[in-house]
Amino acid sequence: MRAVTTRPTIRATGGLVASGHHLATIAGIESLREGGSAIDAAVAAAAVCAVVLPHRTSIGGDLFALVYDARTRRVTAYNGSGAAARRLDVGSFRAGFPVGGARTATVPGVVAAWGDLMEDGGRLGLERALRAAIHYAADGFLVSDVLADDIAAHSDALGADAGCVAVFRPRGRDLGAGEVVVQPDLAGSLREIARQGASAFYRGPLAERLAEGIARLGGDIDGDDLAAHATERREPLSVAYRGLRVFGQPPVSQGHVLLEELAIAAGWDFAAMPWGGADLVHEMVEIKKLAFADRDAYAGDPRAVPFSADDLLAPAFIEARRAALPDRASDRAAAGAMAAATPADTTYLAVVDGDGNAVSLIESVFTAFGAVAIVPGTGILLNSRLTGFSLDAGSPNALAPGKRPVHTLNAVMALDGATTTPRLVFGTPGRQAQVQTNFQLAVALIDHGQGVQEAIDQPRWYHEQGRELRMEARYPEDVRRALAERGHEVRVLPDWAEITGGAQAIVIEPGGALAGGADPRREGLAAGY
Repeated sequence: MRAVTTRPTIRATGGLVASGHHLATIAGIESLREGGSAIDAAVAAAAVCAVVLPHRTSIGGDLFALVYDARTRRVTAYNGSGAAARRLDVGSFRAGFPVGGARTATVPGVVAAWGDLMEDGGRLGLERALRAAIHYAADGFLVSDVLADDIAAHSDALGADAGCVAVFRPRGRDLGAGEVVVQPDLAGSLREIARQGASAFYRGPLAERLAEGIARLGGDIDGDDLAAHATERREPLSVAYRGLRVFGQPPVSQGHVLLEELAIAAGWDFAAMPWGGADLVHEMVEIKKLAFADRDAYAGDPRAVPFSADDLLAPAFIEARRAALPDRASDRAAAGAMAAATPADTTYLAVVDGDGNAVSLIESVFTAFGAVAIVPGTGILLNSRLTGFSLDAGSPNALAPGKRPVHTLNAVMALDGATTTPRLVFGTPGRQAQVQTNFQLAVALIDHGQGVQEAIDQPRWYHEQGRELRMEARYPEDVRRALAERGHEVRVLPDWAEITGGAQAIVIEPGGALAGGADPRREGLAAGY
């Protein structure tokens, strides 16, 4: 019997885009129809997101992507995250991180990553990829209900920054749903990037204005920091799971957390456990706790600390972690011993083109409206990623000049283990929820064979710390009661809780059809042709 879902599953053969905003999805589809590759479509969609989802992403933010090249049958991981300013005074943060402001930003990596993606696999050029984004910045777009709610919720912070006032409170009040957002300065910056290339963001007149503007806002990032930035292209991490090879982002992304979860889960027959039942939820929550404990104990910027995610995925380590799973809810999981050695403001998109190329991409400003600071004369909204560091000097993720913080951002892709062709492309925003929701999606899609929209629609759980387990109200009462009997302190979330993310996913079905879905918890859209 076909599952009843909130939206129809979208099927296509020419290409499919699933993104966090309908205008971005349309831009991606238009790019594919003009002969663009999955990368052309992904960059076009991501650029529109950076204009129409300012509460989630910006050209002043970060980006991570996994890209499958159908010709070489290889997956490449792109790390478009930046470092803390090299002249940063760590001592000035002894009292804690400020709430917003240019000092909370790290070097933006989005634009460099767009340029590198286009250089490696684009067909139409960066100017074409940015066309729709420039249009929506210059001529405006209509405020959605979600954006209107976020503007109202952050009204005081937005009102404290002149650039944010000009964009989001242009008539002395918060913009509401259905009103037009116009960003002429951002359109100018995007035009400069389109004409001169991504390097214009990091060197030259735009970079100079950016550095000068950050200084006027009291930030630490300067021209040398911008000029030193570069995208990392790396081999992705991967694990075998139920006949698939699941790929994740290497550090500084926390993609290794999902892969550790799956590696531990591979020792259980999850398909034999009823979907949504207390036994399956308990095992998955406790696996999550182990993987997060290992992340917190070991993960940091590999350029600054001796951290190798491969150690967390080693068979002996995984076997020891599997043996550590408790029968009852644990209060605090301990990190594994190794041999020597809040709703998030992010957006995710997936693209597969007619040639079989695939992109799994996520970009972010970290918190709502990032630093809540628009650099004067540029329209560039800065990220707040510096606050992702730890102020504990003993942490591998401790704040330091020139170092990158550990990122919640991660994207997922799974290939058929025998044919090395893509089968799943998925991800979600949601900060700490990302690798939890991705874990739930993976088990629903792979172990339980659910359809793509069905898996996205399923009720979700979310764990942050201790024995408290938050569960969407659509979980049956008997399941919640059974989990409480096993020691979980169950807290009921709304039926569709945004804190659990806003997933997009594409499944390549056995016959070759592309099937896409988008999360009703946010405002995404899947479309194809």
